Amino acid sequence: MQQVSKPLQILLHSIWLLLFVMAVVMYKERLYADASYYFFHAINSGGFHVEHGRVVLAISQMVPLIGYYLYMPLKVLMVLGSLGHEIFYYSIFLLLFYKLKDQAGGIAVLLIHVIGQLWLYYSPMLEICYGAALSVLFYSILKNEKYKDDKWLLLLLVVQWFVMTSHLENFILIATPIVYDIIDRGFKKRIHLILGFWMLLGFLLEFLTMSGYEMGKINAGSPDSPVGMKNMLDLDYLSSLWNLFSNYYLDLTILFILSAAYLLIQLKLKKALILIGSVLALIAIVNKAALANEFTRYYESMYNPLVTLVVVGFMYEVFSAQKKLLRNVLVVGLCMIALFRINWIWENGNDFRLRSTQMERNVDYLQSLGHSKYLANKENYQRKYSNVAWSNPIETLLYSAIDGKENCLSISNYDDYTHNRNFKILNDSNYIFRRFEIEDYSFLNPRFFKLNKEKYHTVNNGGFEKSYKELAKNIKIEMVDFNYSVPGDTSYLTVRIINENQEKIPSNLTEKIYLSYHWYKDNELFDWDGLRTPIEVDVYGQYEQDIEVHIPNEKGNYELVPDIVLEDRDWFMLGERYYLEIN
Repeated sequence: MQQVSKPLQILLHSIWLLLFVMAVVMYKERLYADASYYFFHAINSGGFHVEHGRVVLAISQMVPLIGYYLYMPLKVLMVLGSLGHEIFYYSIFLLLFYKLKDQAGGIAVLLIHVIGQLWLYYSPMLEICYGAALSVLFYSILKNEKYKDDKWLLLLLVVQWFVMTSHLENFILIATPIVYDIIDRGFKKRIHLILGFWMLLGFLLEFLTMSGYEMGKINAGSPDSPVGMKNMLDLDYLSSLWNLFSNYYLDLTILFILSAAYLLIQLKLKKALILIGSVLALIAIVNKAALANEFTRYYESMYNPLVTLVVVGFMYEVFSAQKKLLRNVLVVGLCMIALFRINWIWENGNDFRLRSTQMERNVDYLQSLGHSKYLANKENYQRKYSNVAWSNPIETLLYSAIDGKENCLSISNYDDYTHNRNFKILNDSNYIFRRFEIEDYSFLNPRFFKLNKEKYHTVNNGGFEKSYKELAKNIKIEMVDFNYSVPGDTSYLTVRIINENQEKIPSNLTEKIYLSYHWYKDNELFDWDGLRTPIEVDVYGQYEQDIEVHIPNEKGNYELVPDIVLEDRDWFMLGERYYLEIN
């Protein structure tokens, strides 16, 4: 197959390089939720960790495990964990683009990697996405008849198995290419029977070995559930679905419309039916199991196979049919889509960067207190960007272990502590790995992790150890960083709380104690009663955190005075003023 021009090949590789750089810069942010769970298991055990029979997960753990056996430090392993995902996608791109001479497939993998990846980029160890990329390789081997060589046949069957076991939805990413191939080349008894038998076997084993977790997801759409196909007949619900796709998948929607229209104009009615039918069927399946008309991390993962169905349809049916000049023009347009999506991923990552910074500050401060197991109140810690999840104990353990195993700690919240009465099981020699699992210290790899033999220490205690008015005399709040967008907006101000008392500043919300602020304009009081933000931890010495600030609507020169308030009682009357121009 004729390749795109050299300058455009350079452009494609440059986009991949950008993705590699982003993976290094945001290696901590990409440890959210499932990503931290599987990465931790891999480097803690020194082996692959696979659940629910989804063997494709092993691929995502290969790169950090190589680093593990080369005795690299934990921070490097975390970077390798993030890079490993890019290496996976880029390797498939190279194999398709150069070995199989399949430019359409190579570009499809790039698009699949970035379209619909706002949440998924930051929790990349999701097998449904890996299966999607591998399905392109499956189709390419099949379409190019490489399977006639036994080595490629073996690879084809292995790839098919990885795709099928990656997620139940991804069976459609095997069935659809097989049907496309039959339409293109006719029924080839040997290969199509082999693939059909292999798919049937995979489907049977999937149901026979289905875990309780997976069965629960399927049963969400049972007749007894309020969710069901009737939603797909509700005009208001369909309107909300359209809003979801037009807001978050506009590029994908355009590619789908172009592909369907092209196939109909070319009178390729069977392929048009397959494309439109498979897309609508998948949307119906997802919405039968859940009210999937909102943009969330879970629904983004459930809609991920749609990206592959549409992108593969466009690349192999529309893109590949064009002459060289128009194909090069399309490559430029598709690269612009990829760059737009990468920028969107970066912008969407602002909350993850703030989350990571907050977690680092929290870890650094609690390390200074000398304990290794902490309990925090979620209400104190939660900000708009915090995304407190079941994985927080794992993430904080990893963050702290970067500084050496002697500095390890794990921070859980009271939801974790009370879940299934965990507090009855916990003692000084075990800890909350995640709220569903209590692990003994022997579970931890001593090469990276070590926790003190102790009980959990609370970080949000109540009780003033001396008069708050006396306490206030030795407290300052310094402004560290302040970014806002427009007047009248609400933004975050990073402050440093300096407590020069021997006694703590308590943070338990039963004390009704909050960070707040006052605004002055031209030396006159402009707004006394600022927004309230809980103090994240009991403060000894110094602690940095964000407070929520409402920006004045009027432009001008202001003075901002951070303060502490005891709701319905009094202010600490802290006097540090900071001059700001609102424009």
